[in-house]
Amino acid sequence: MSNLLVTNNLKDKAIKDMPDKIRIIFADDEKPARDKLAHQLSLITDIEVLGFATTGKEAVKLINELEPDLVLLDIQMPEISGMELLSLLDYKPLIIFTTAYDQFAIQAFEQSSTDYLLKPFPLGRLKDAIDKAKKQFLANLPAEDSQQGQPAQQTPNYQLNDVAPIKRLVSKNGERMTILSPSDLLFIKSAQGNCLAWDGKENHYLSEKLDFLEQSLAPADFVRIHRSYLINIDKIKEIQRWFNGKLMVIMNDENKTELSTSRAGADKLKQLLGL
Repeated sequence: MSNLLVTNNLKDKAIKDMPDKIRIIFADDEKPARDKLAHQLSLITDIEVLGFATTGKEAVKLINELEPDLVLLDIQMPEISGMELLSLLDYKPLIIFTTAYDQFAIQAFEQSSTDYLLKPFPLGRLKDAIDKAKKQFLANLPAEDSQQGQPAQQTPNYQLNDVAPIKRLVSKNGERMTILSPSDLLFIKSAQGNCLAWDGKENHYLSEKLDFLEQSLAPADFVRIHRSYLINIDKIKEIQRWFNGKLMVIMNDENKTELSTSRAGADKLKQLLGL
């Protein structure tokens, strides 16, 4: 029997319709630690706990399927450690590491984690970490996902006619500038406020926001399949039905990169491709 715990209404309700709440998964192999964390989380408002995992392998499965906004992740777990599983994720949430050992702190922040909680941590410290993650989450939220359908103040609500089509992109890395042709890119992803364009071999940092790129690259057959992914339709290799009305898009690169859509992204993609 699976140890994965999922809230009963998850498959019946689009949690993402509530962007004011942080959607959380936590992972820890020790039951006392899980029980304590579950109790602490129950005392915090404006969060939605989707479930928990007891091993690294379970955590990978749960995160990729449920696409939480934030994961509270123990570092030392059976099968796959908290650090190791990050490279196995198709979906990249915000991460707060939880551990009894302080020697992983530097490595954790190198992984762009939001915070690092050293066990045992009090409720106040946990609240501070989640508040920090919530601010980061809302800062990255696209305009169409903001509260009550209103545009987020920090993100311009671009209209298609307001943004000129982009014929080329410029990636700056120190004194080096790389000129990118949109037709050569497979997808662009947003992570922790940064945009990275994948050309099949390497990622290129972009200074533009994903909302802006969505509008300006639409004429070049790019489509937003998820709040974190903008893909080149011409670079799709295969599409598979996925969890909870979503689709799994397999890109035409050497790694056959797999990207999961949101439900809205699945509908948009099916409409564009006549599926």
